[in-house]
Amino acid sequence: MADALRTLIGAVGLDVAHTAELEADPGSAWTHRFPTDRDHHVWVATRSQPVWVGRGEERERLERGTAALLAPGAAAWVGTDQHPHPPPTVSGTCPDWGLGVAMVLTGVHHGTAAFGPLMPEALALPDCCTTVWRPDPGDDLRRTLEHLDEQGHRRWPGPYQDALARMLVLTVLSAWRPPVLRDNSLTRAVNAIADLEATTPPTVPELAALAGVSPSTLLRRFRATTGLTPDEFTRWFRTLPVRAALSAGTPPDRVAADHGYPSVAAMRRVLRRVERTTSRLDRSPPDLLVPL
Repeated sequence: MADALRTLIGAVGLDVAHTAELEADPGSAWTHRFPTDRDHHVWVATRSQPVWVGRGEERERLERGTAALLAPGAAAWVGTDQHPHPPPTVSGTCPDWGLGVAMVLTGVHHGTAAFGPLMPEALALPDCCTTVWRPDPGDDLRRTLEHLDEQGHRRWPGPYQDALARMLVLTVLSAWRPPVLRDNSLTRAVNAIADLEATTPPTVPELAALAGVSPSTLLRRFRATTGLTPDEFTRWFRTLPVRAALSAGTPPDRVAADHGYPSVAAMRRVLRRVERTTSRLDRSPPDLLVPL
C-alpha cells in the first residue's frame, strides 16, 4: 500500500543539505546567528547538550537528541541559552583530555531545507517546528546524529551527511504530522488514496471498509480531520503531483499526458474544481500530542 506522507513530501519537494557541526570552547556561552534567507528553512539538531533555537520572536528549548526546523524570512539563531551571546569561538588552547583531539565539537549540527510552493498547503508547517510535538523523538534522532558525527572521518563526507540530514528533517516532519494525516484511524484509507498507481481512486464504501467504519462515520472523520469530504480530499491529494509539475514549469500538455488526462482543458477543469475546496483544508496545529 502507498505511503501518504511519502506522497505528500514527493509532491511538495524537499531538498536537504548539511552545513556544519558547530565548534566552541568547552563551557563557553555562545549564540550562532543564521543569515536571513527567504528561500531555505534552517534545521538544527543537537546530540549532546541542550540548546535554544529562535526565529523572530519565537524561541524553543531543544533537549539532547531533538531537532527544529525554522522557516525562512526572519532572523534565526541557536545558542547555549535564550540570551544573546557572542558567536561560538575556539581559542586553540582547548584540552584534548588524552584523546589527541581538542574537544571543541558541540554536537550541534545545522543545515538547510528547501520546499516547493505547495508546502504551506500540503504540510502546513509553522514558523518554528520542533520534535517536541512527538512523544518520544529521541531514539531516531540520536541514532541519526551518531551516524552524522561518524561521517566527519570520511574523505568525502558530504553526500552521507546530506542523506542523514534529510533523515533528521523527515523526523521533524513526522513529529509535526501534517494536519490532513493526524487521524490515525484514517491511515489505511488515506494511504489507499495516496496510491497514485491505482487506475481509479477508491470509493467511499471501499475507504470505509479499510478504516473499519461505516460510510457515514468515514464522512464525519474526513471532514473533521481534513475539512473535506473523502471525494474532495481524493481529488485534492491526487492532483498534488499535477500542480507540482505545473509549478515547476512543465508544459501543460506534457503534464496532462503524464497524468492521464485526455486534454489540457480536462485537466484544468479538475484543477479549478480542486481550487474551490482548498480553502477548507485544515492547517491548524495539533491541540495535543498525537501518538505515532
